[in-house]
Amino acid sequence: ERLTRNEKVDGSIPSGGSCCKHISVVARVAFPHVNKPKPHSAGLAGLTFGALGVVFGDIGTSPIYALKESLTAAGTTVYDIMGVVSLLFWSLMIVVTLKYLVFVLRADNAGEGGILALFSLLPRRFRRPESKRDFGLFLLMLLGTALLFGDGLITPAISVLSATEGLGAINPELASFSVPLTVVVLAVLFSVQFKGTQSLGNIFGGVILVWFLTIGTLGLVASLERPEVFQALSPMYAIEYVAKDGWHTLIIMASVILAVTGAEALYADLGHFGKRPIRLGWFAIVAPSLVLCYLGQAAKMLENPENVESLFFSLAPNQVLKTLLVVIATLATVVASQALITGVASLARQASQLGLFPRLRVIHTSEDHRGQIYVPAINAVLGIGSIFLVLNFRTSSAMAHAYSFAIAGTMLVTTIAFGIVARTKWNWSRPAVALFVMVFGAFDLAFFLATVTKVIHGAWVPLLIAVGASYLMWVWRKGQVALSHALKRDRHDWQWLHDGVSGGEVVETESLGIFLSSDATSVPQAAVSQVQNLQAIPHRIIVVSVVTEDVPYSETKPVVTKLDHKVTRVEIFTGYMESPDVPRSLREVLLSREDEIAATYYLSDRKFVNGGAGELSGTSEQVFAFLHRNSATASQYFGLPEDRVIILTVQMDL
Repeated sequence: ERLTRNEKVDGSIPSGGSCCKHISVVARVAFPHVNKPKPHSAGLAGLTFGALGVVFGDIGTSPIYALKESLTAAGTTVYDIMGVVSLLFWSLMIVVTLKYLVFVLRADNAGEGGILALFSLLPRRFRRPESKRDFGLFLLMLLGTALLFGDGLITPAISVLSATEGLGAINPELASFSVPLTVVVLAVLFSVQFKGTQSLGNIFGGVILVWFLTIGTLGLVASLERPEVFQALSPMYAIEYVAKDGWHTLIIMASVILAVTGAEALYADLGHFGKRPIRLGWFAIVAPSLVLCYLGQAAKMLENPENVESLFFSLAPNQVLKTLLVVIATLATVVASQALITGVASLARQASQLGLFPRLRVIHTSEDHRGQIYVPAINAVLGIGSIFLVLNFRTSSAMAHAYSFAIAGTMLVTTIAFGIVARTKWNWSRPAVALFVMVFGAFDLAFFLATVTKVIHGAWVPLLIAVGASYLMWVWRKGQVALSHALKRDRHDWQWLHDGVSGGEVVETESLGIFLSSDATSVPQAAVSQVQNLQAIPHRIIVVSVVTEDVPYSETKPVVTKLDHKVTRVEIFTGYMESPDVPRSLREVLLSREDEIAATYYLSDRKFVNGGAGELSGTSEQVFAFLHRNSATASQYFGLPEDRVIILTVQMDL
């Protein structure tokens, strides 16, 4: 259970644990020397180089399929080619350059970016909604977050598959090997995630740099052969194309949006590199290479309109270069997939910390880079899902519609949320906010409506994922609220415990017991269970309350309060990007190492029964119980010693 400031929930472990020595505490702790981000030691050039491999991998591999899919939908006349390339170019300029790099990157939460950082910047009434209007935005943010999960599942599949399809451009007889090779590449990629990618960081940056230089050079050479393609950079071609084709343009926009895939990554990876390296990388390397590559492909189409299926690989003038291009493209898509895998893992951890998702087992694969994490459950879902999509769709073209829907939905949600943050947090004027939302919202809405037309052609995949993930997050949040209310109904004050001890009904043991609870004014549920079942209680009690603040890394110092001669409360604060270590934090603020090692942690293992008397019922209660039961154990999540925990089972009706 995730706790937020002034709204905390008792600690527990997943249902199903035995009442034996084991540890799982629901408390969160911040350690400056463990969890705080280290200052960037690399210079601007080094950070920009690193950003190439992480931030721009997704959008950098879009040229493999974006223009091909757009022209397949539009047509291959000179008018179509010039109009579509113009649409694509101005989409990059408006969405990526203007919206994200100029505006959205400003919405950082203590240096961190991404849709959940934006969520944490929203006023509390939107994050803890009570009115229907506020609840609507809350659900919209859940949907945007869920769509990013879908994006992370589809990106590895379509990226790697689009690269291996280049085998057909080399030799048509090799085309049948595309799907099997993609499955093998994805299987290997996901199976090695537990080792981490720190040692491959420089290699990744190098691969993507070579990729951008390659596609930029090939595009420049091809476009110089047909210099008239540079006229497509004029906005008039895009405007005239939209004006003439009208509603049919929506069909084309569903493919044009593929050119801006990965734009959200510019924002999500803000905390890893900072604004300047991301902006420098875009303007100095990425944007010029992408534009030249698209212009080069347009030139090839003007020469041979029948070559649309292998359009990207036609940039290579001979078989040797085509082979090298396929190899480099495959490596680049693997890098892009890796960035999305790590990004989704980080997103899932943030969702868990913000109380939108159950506890997840998080393994840090690097001591130096906080973003290098491995989440086994998320990795398994992404791996199995990506391979399933490849086997089901079998071509990147068939998968493109599913991909574009996830991107369009997330971008639209980001625009709406940014407008609210700008108005409520930065005090932008109403006209300024309205102008921002109208301009970029119109663009995003056009993309979204275009992709909605593809629901029956594959967009149902991210829609199904988004609805399912949103439902799980909604049930988890609703269950947490119901659990909090149930704990308040069953609370006992400390006088009840003291009366039991003084009356001889409860025996005090000469030991130190650590209990986790959000409310130190009442007896923790684990202590109540211990009294009721064992008629005993430790002589010395520490109640730990852990609060997740709406910042990535908390600067708030722990607070130690002596409640009475027996009970001490420790309140610890943490950010939503931090990984807790309760024992270490207690040693830093209250206990000696010897005392902490001698202490025992007492936890409640909750089993939920559907008695019909609580706030949850039917499917919602069953789903919440399933999520609670299968969430990561508190000992794994909070770094607690496995051999010093006693778990007591409590049945509850939510």
